[in-house]
Amino acid sequence: MMDKRKRDKIKSTLSSAQEVTYSREFKMADRAAGFIRNGRSH
Repeated sequence: MMDKRKRDKIKSTLSSAQEVTYSREFKMADRAAGFIRNGRSH
């Protein structure tokens, strides 16, 4: 029982850290995609 709880805690910590990294990367990718789209359309 204890091991499972510990594993869940580690998993949640990992996922939250990954979410921060992913959101940062997505924001940068969004900006890059916006630049490409604006450059092509004009």
